[in-house]
Amino acid sequence: MEAKVCKFCAGERLKDVVRALEERGYSVSVEECIGLCAKYSCGNINVIVGEREISVKSFEEFIKALDEEGW
Repeated sequence: MEAKVCKFCAGERLKDVVRALEERGYSVSVEECIGLCAKYSCGNINVIVGEREISVKSFEEFIKALDEEGW
């Protein structure tokens, strides 16, 4: 399954976000914008995993969201 990460939104946690997704078997692309900044709060970690959207304030919340959904 594919995952898209906004490099601007992930900021300093970009490598951690990419690694977490790759460890779970996702094919990850890092893009300049995935369009979620206009939809969710600016400054969130914004990721599209398959057809689902994740928008969270911290890396810890990102990991929790991945684990809760069984991704």
